[in-house]
Amino acid sequence: MKNSNRIIAALAILCMASVSAYSETIHQTVQGEAAYAPGGDSGSAFTKGLIDVKDVPDAEGGKVGRLKSTAGKWSYISYWFGIAAPAGKSIIRFRIYVDGTDTAGLAVYSQVKSGQNMLAQLVIPSDAKPGTFVNVDVPCAATEDLSGVTIKKTDTSARPGPWIDSVSVVLP
Repeated sequence: MKNSNRIIAALAILCMASVSAYSETIHQTVQGEAAYAPGGDSGSAFTKGLIDVKDVPDAEGGKVGRLKSTAGKWSYISYWFGIAAPAGKSIIRFRIYVDGTDTAGLAVYSQVKSGQNMLAQLVIPSDAKPGTFVNVDVPCAATEDLSGVTIKKTDTSARPGPWIDSVSVVLP
């Protein structure tokens, strides 16, 4: 075997090993219909009339939830994790059911002991096809343990939020 072929083979093995070495860990997942209303112990956003919930056959929990179209600007719902994610880098992964409806602008905030920190806008890929699920990853670099995620409506439209199947904290 020529030296150049050995080098190419060694590089190929190294590349395959480095790709398989990367893995992510889902720390915790909360279903989309499990959103909470504002104010700590205020209970289910669904029972408070803040979100719509519908059955979708391929949804992880069988249902998806979204902020209602009647929500005003800065209206919000929260997803609380029973086990806080450790401080540091993570990804907040939203699994979104795309139905083709134009949705309201939403901002994603991390919830830590000292308060909220805006992370990013929740943007659904423009090439997402109706009737499918897409993952939207929002990077998070929390300086404290992450206990939850809040999404806030950032516009005055009469559009609903996107259908959320689940919200997960992904650790590197």
